[in-house]
Amino acid sequence: MTVNADWTVFPRVRLGKLEFGMSPAQVDALSDVYGAITGRAHDRIPDDLLHDTLETFGYAMSEEDKQALIAAYADIGPSTDSVTEVRGNPGLVLRYEADRLVEIMPAMKQRPLFVGGSDIFSLRALEPMALLERLNESPGRYADTEAAFDNLAISLEGFCVTDPDAGVRTLDEADERFQERTVTLRPRPYLPEGEMDRFVLHSVTGRTRQEQ
Repeated sequence: MTVNADWTVFPRVRLGKLEFGMSPAQVDALSDVYGAITGRAHDRIPDDLLHDTLETFGYAMSEEDKQALIAAYADIGPSTDSVTEVRGNPGLVLRYEADRLVEIMPAMKQRPLFVGGSDIFSLRALEPMALLERLNESPGRYADTEAAFDNLAISLEGFCVTDPDAGVRTLDEADERFQERTVTLRPRPYLPEGEMDRFVLHSVTGRTRQEQ
């Protein structure tokens, strides 16, 4: 397969012509490559809508619980300037903060996605995780159906699943989660506040602690 430069990942820097830090206008100038906008919305729920929703549907919650949820959302919810944009069909999902590109998520059905010279969506079994582990020069972090590689700032979703007893196992075509595989690219590692204890460090290539 010929490597397509427009869909080649340069970790922490760009995907093809899409560079982190670009403005929406700069991205829009690349519509002929990455598709026209099909949807755009602010990620944060407005305070009044959150309060109204809790009043309408939160009848099983105490007033104290509602206030705790509101406070938690204020702390860990999306920033007020976070906007998500969908392009093309079936979709390239982009996220902006303060009108600067901070997240790129190409869906599997969009087209091949090249990392280290390989189309990551064409790799099978443990190959995607093994490839990223080698490029990351360190094992990945795993939780449920997510795998994160911090040195690359690349996260996979739907390629594998982490089971407390069985460890990390791959998903296949028979699993609906496999059909929705995505890769998320960021300029910095994904370190969700308050959620880091969900992840386990795991090597699919058998790297020893000394090698890590």
